[in-house]
Amino acid sequence: MSPYRAVIGLAGHVDHGKTLLIQALTGIITARTHEQAIGMTQDLGFAHFDDGQGNTIGVIDVPGHERYVRNMVAGLWSLD
Repeated sequence: MSPYRAVIGLAGHVDHGKTLLIQALTGIITARTHEQAIGMTQDLGFAHFDDGQGNTIGVIDVPGHERYVRNMVAGLWSLD
């Protein structure tokens, strides 16, 4: 079987641990410094990991606050 690539997204309301979960899965902090300071993701964040079988899995950290619905929709187009 050939290696594949997939993109998944985590979306949900603010302060529910999406960014921390992505960091635990990938080792990548998707929140920018100013977002970390306010404790809220405002823009899309991107990370990736290898699943151990040669497949690359991309992860999009999607802001889930009502104010950022446009950013949320922008991140959804590329999900598998």
